[in-house]
Amino acid sequence: MLYRLYFSRHLDKIGKSFFSFVCLCSFFREDLSAFAAEPDFYDTLIIKARHGDCQPILNWLQNEQKRQPLSDREIADEIEINAWIGHDSDIAALWPQVAGRSLSVHTKLVAARAYRNLKQWQQALALFRQAGADCSSDEGERSQYLMTLADANFFKEALAQGKDFAQGSGSSRAYLTLSYIQKAAGLKQNAWQSATKAYSLDPHSIEAGFAYLDANDENRVIAGELVVAAHLPLSSMRQRQVELAQGAEYVRNALIPAQTEKNRFVLADRTLSYYQGLLLRYKKDPNAKADLRVARIDRLGGLLARYQMRELISEYKKLKAEAPVPAYAQNWVATAYLYLRQPVKAAAIWEQIINLSDRETVNLYFTALVESDQLRKAKALVAKLEQTVPYQTAIYGLPTRQDNDQWLDVQQMRVTLQQNQNRLSRGRDQAEHLAGTASTNQELAVELAGVYIERGWPRKAEDTLKRAEYLDPSNIGLESQQGLDALELQDWRKATLLTRDVIGRMPENETAQRVSRALRIHNMMELEIEGDKGINSNSPVTGAHDFNLRTLLYSMPLHYNWRVFAGVGYNNSNFEEGTGTDRVQIVGVEYRNRNNWVSLEGDHHAYGHGDAYGGVLSGWHDFDDHWRLGGSLERLGEHIPLRALRNNVTGSTGALYVLWRENEKRQVRLDFADSRFSDSNNRQAYNLLLQQRIFSSARWILDFSPSISSSHNTARNTLYYNPHQDLAILPSITAQEILYRRYEMQWSQTFEIGEGVYVERGYPTKAITNFSYGQNFQFNDALAFGASVIWDKRPYDGERQRNLEVSFNINYRF
Repeated sequence: MLYRLYFSRHLDKIGKSFFSFVCLCSFFREDLSAFAAEPDFYDTLIIKARHGDCQPILNWLQNEQKRQPLSDREIADEIEINAWIGHDSDIAALWPQVAGRSLSVHTKLVAARAYRNLKQWQQALALFRQAGADCSSDEGERSQYLMTLADANFFKEALAQGKDFAQGSGSSRAYLTLSYIQKAAGLKQNAWQSATKAYSLDPHSIEAGFAYLDANDENRVIAGELVVAAHLPLSSMRQRQVELAQGAEYVRNALIPAQTEKNRFVLADRTLSYYQGLLLRYKKDPNAKADLRVARIDRLGGLLARYQMRELISEYKKLKAEAPVPAYAQNWVATAYLYLRQPVKAAAIWEQIINLSDRETVNLYFTALVESDQLRKAKALVAKLEQTVPYQTAIYGLPTRQDNDQWLDVQQMRVTLQQNQNRLSRGRDQAEHLAGTASTNQELAVELAGVYIERGWPRKAEDTLKRAEYLDPSNIGLESQQGLDALELQDWRKATLLTRDVIGRMPENETAQRVSRALRIHNMMELEIEGDKGINSNSPVTGAHDFNLRTLLYSMPLHYNWRVFAGVGYNNSNFEEGTGTDRVQIVGVEYRNRNNWVSLEGDHHAYGHGDAYGGVLSGWHDFDDHWRLGGSLERLGEHIPLRALRNNVTGSTGALYVLWRENEKRQVRLDFADSRFSDSNNRQAYNLLLQQRIFSSARWILDFSPSISSSHNTARNTLYYNPHQDLAILPSITAQEILYRRYEMQWSQTFEIGEGVYVERGYPTKAITNFSYGQNFQFNDALAFGASVIWDKRPYDGERQRNLEVSFNINYRF
């Protein structure tokens, strides 16, 4: 607080009267000097001094002092005039020479003030006391004395007397004096309260107005400063400082979450409008160049509050090209980069400016590390936080320690790390523990449901989210997670209603955007292409140089649950008896609802023996998160080999399967198929497939997948490969490595190797060797494609034959 209290107008009147008296008495001096002979000359010099020309009278007094000692009145004149022009050092040099003279109280007060200006507190206090200022009824004198006490660090005495002075007087000046003392004593908040009281008592006082502004600055209180500044003679620079401080306050308020969704952008819009006016004015003022840059930097916070992220980044780049940008603004920029799904840039900024005590920034930095796949840094951050963030903290004024919210943040970070490191069992345990011990924390329940969904338990997630509704049923995060869960459950109507609600209320919300994007993808048309091409093979099943292709185009969902589709298929291969070709046209309808999937397709086949019609009715039903029962009825379906069609052998198949899936780590599937061929052959096939995950990390997944398959055929010596009875046991290891991952984009490679045995009735048992390598690329939610090279060597009727082929698949939504 930079202000100085001056003598009251009452003292000024006394001073003027005193000098008039000095001039009058100069005519009646008994000891006539050279000046006495010319009384009008002294009056003229005094009048000049009163008009600002003080040096002539001071020169005359110095010359007169060399001739003879000055009178008390002349000494008083010299002290007073030196005070007018701020020659405090001259007064301090003169005072020891005249201290024993019978000078007036007013003169002593002037000298005391000079000593105070020179920060010679003890001499000033002594003179104030000699003049009776310590008990004076004059507010100006008392104020000067009390402030000098504070200057001399006699805070206890100054505070006590200052409070008595303010309570006794009740004037604006008295409270300004108390504010000055409190500030000197380091009591900034008390000083602000006293300055506020002084301003409220006299809002038209310039002195009180400046004191109030300075006290606000000391305590970072901005409210109302523009109103006060409008009535003060501020310089252009000071006016801009007040305006910038008010703008910064607007930004801080705009960044605070609003109480209601409807009004969440009111403060942000007001902030941007305010800065628009400032920038227009400052650009026209060449002296406001530095303040213009400050305004542009602070405006970034308003852009962040209004979710105008692209404009924020654009303005930041311009500012950065001119000069470095302060850390608080870089924090806003990093947040904008993270929102725009550029986590690498966001993490790089936070890495330079991170403050581990800033809870919100630390959470965002962790998110940026995870989303940019910098899991090692994220893990190191969590480890560091675990060492520094206590479970409970002591709060001043409270007798007991309070739970630390940041500690809970760290525990949630651990759950997120486990999820991203494919350690979902540990993540689930930690999430269940947190949600179970904090039943009133809805965010933890939502997070737990997310873990359940990732483990393939959407119904368990639904129950968890339903129980969490009682806390806040309209919470955006809760509804968004319910929408994602509804998509997993194929509850399309519920997912649509939830998505419309959250995206209609808060379209800028990231979780709302996520479920909206997932629903948009679901509502698109879908193109599926899959096929394989034999490179080097001559097995009796696939033939040589075989090529198989199947393409289906699905419509957008109709009435939530229905889709129609159409497509084509092409199968071609060379066999000993000639080339086999099957051209297929496909039309069908698909029905999907909660727990069920049914597909009915009709096929037209042209395989060289006239037109034939077939079809497939297939479906499945989920009993819960673990059990599924499925099956199909086929006419000329995939169970009828191309070589049989080549030889005009048709057939139908009924298939049934049971799937038990514990979680993402373990599942068992048992298949049974019964095929009836037109050549009176009846084939029954069984297959048992197990999957057990044996290792998982952020980038690697290793599964053990043994399979046992068997078949039995009633007919022999058919024109297609038809073992009377066989058994294949093939344990295999599948490894998947994530090469690159960023949001929905993922690039991975897969290795599979298997070694087993094949037993065919009537032939010796021989080994089966299988190896495949593939790469898969998911560009985004809408496009995914992959390709694999497969090599295997297995016996057919006792002879081991090689097979090398390439398979591919494409899925595109538009």
